[in-house]
Amino acid sequence: MAGIVIQLLGPPSITHPDGEGHQPRGRKSWGLLTHLLLHTTPPARSQLAALLFAGADDPLGALRWHLADLRRVLGPEAVLGGNPVTLRLPPGFRLDTDLGAASLGEIRAELLDGLDFTDHPPFDAWLTMERHRLRHAVETLVYEGGLAALADGDTATAIRLSARAVELDPLNADFHALLVRSLVAAGDRAAARTAAAHCGDVFEDQLGTGLPAEVQHALAAPDTSTAGLPATRTAVASYLEAAQACLSAGAIATALNHLRVAGGLAERLGDRTLQAEALLDLAGALIHGAGGRGAEVADLLHRVLSLTRDGPAALQSAAYRELGFLAVQRGFPDSGARWLARATAAADGLPDERARALGVTGMLATDTADYPGAVVALEESVRLSAGLGRTRQEAFARAMLGRVHLLTGHRERAAVELDIVLALVAGEHWTAFTPFVEALRSEMQLATGDDTGAEDMADHAMALAASFGDRCYLDAAAHAKAEVLLARGDTGAASTWIRRGVQPNPWYRWFRGRNLDLASTAALTSHPHQALEFARELGERSSRYGHRELAVRAYSARAALGDEAVLPAMTLLASSIENPLLSQDLAARHHL
Repeated sequence: MAGIVIQLLGPPSITHPDGEGHQPRGRKSWGLLTHLLLHTTPPARSQLAALLFAGADDPLGALRWHLADLRRVLGPEAVLGGNPVTLRLPPGFRLDTDLGAASLGEIRAELLDGLDFTDHPPFDAWLTMERHRLRHAVETLVYEGGLAALADGDTATAIRLSARAVELDPLNADFHALLVRSLVAAGDRAAARTAAAHCGDVFEDQLGTGLPAEVQHALAAPDTSTAGLPATRTAVASYLEAAQACLSAGAIATALNHLRVAGGLAERLGDRTLQAEALLDLAGALIHGAGGRGAEVADLLHRVLSLTRDGPAALQSAAYRELGFLAVQRGFPDSGARWLARATAAADGLPDERARALGVTGMLATDTADYPGAVVALEESVRLSAGLGRTRQEAFARAMLGRVHLLTGHRERAAVELDIVLALVAGEHWTAFTPFVEALRSEMQLATGDDTGAEDMADHAMALAASFGDRCYLDAAAHAKAEVLLARGDTGAASTWIRRGVQPNPWYRWFRGRNLDLASTAALTSHPHQALEFARELGERSSRYGHRELAVRAYSARAALGDEAVLPAMTLLASSIENPLLSQDLAARHHL
């Protein structure tokens, strides 16, 4: 049965099935409704009053009046009231912020477009965060729609959606790269060159950087000619085996060339499953070996899915998982959750793939501050991988579990997990993963008073990460090294490592956000203006990427610097996060 339709993106409105035109009376009713619909847990009346009605003579009375206004609009079948305030809409309602059911051609980006709450700073702080989050989600959905269309050969749709993505965020190189790729695939190289030139002009004018590398690569795709080579299964298998050997030896460029040739041969052979396997291996090598995070690897993975619609479930699950991994590292939490749910469903009856999908699910839950959910996913990943003898997957899941315990202040549990991981990676000779584990272990040693051991571990982690050129691990090691130096009181030396940790274009955005938090905290007393800049950037980016705890910490830093208007929004967001260490840190600043 059709119900009411609530539009919050763009100019807000409510459409009733009976044709009645009841609308909320004024922007505060719209703000209240938006908060109740988008906030994950029912808020207390006192919190709502502080958020929207702090300037009223009777804040709780003003809240009661606006709740009554919403009951009038939503009708008798809606349930709205209590303390905390709960809202249950009647069956059949539709909400346009449920982006999974949205039409890509009609989707809008701005939440409560046209309504201004700058005269209500607490609510404006919350609304700004939600606007960043939803705009980012809309952009991601349009971009991924374009990728899927390109993989299916629907270049007209791919061009239309990628152009829309560029319109939404003209400074996203991946969006421009997808547009250029789509035009090249459509055979319109002249238009592709024009789009690339426009991108270069925009980036030069706005950022002073010129044409991004991703767009250059899209315009000049690598030569994958296999002329003169035999297109046989044996030949493809040989190139795949050679690629794996090169990857193990650290010869990434040679491995990528072998994988591209294998994909070209499999395509000539007409073996869709073998081609999907080669493309999946190529995407994996780009992501985990060369730091590929853009349109090229996403396009490869979408092509794998297009090739395996009726193919092996293991290949489908792996492609979904890698798309989820990309989404997690790039800060697309809603997209990541969708891909990982599909990966887990496709892995039914495949415990190895299920363990891998759960490992990335635990990463996502950690980044978005769902620590109980992260522990559940990661412990199950550990159980499955240990039972299968998949030592590297077990090490990965345990390392992520150690990270959860570190972030939540469970030091002994973190130390146990990380020490097990160090033993596992040593036994596997998995040197490339070691710096990540050592960076986390260094933080644990510092927290327990072993300053010398912490510094030695951080230095070793940094040296290893630098030798492999892994930006994720470099950012993690920079954080550990800076913490050691700050604990010693050497702020000058620490600032060098902090600057390294906040460099732009990270492989993993959560790590850079954590370094921004450290940068802001370190500068609070000595360089307050700089601290505020770091906190503002962290607040905008963490809200966009769904990194809830980092958003709370950004608000806390701003409040410590005198912007106490953000405290109600910060308190509300913090109340939905189960982390004793966060509560302890906020209490130390008298923010709880």
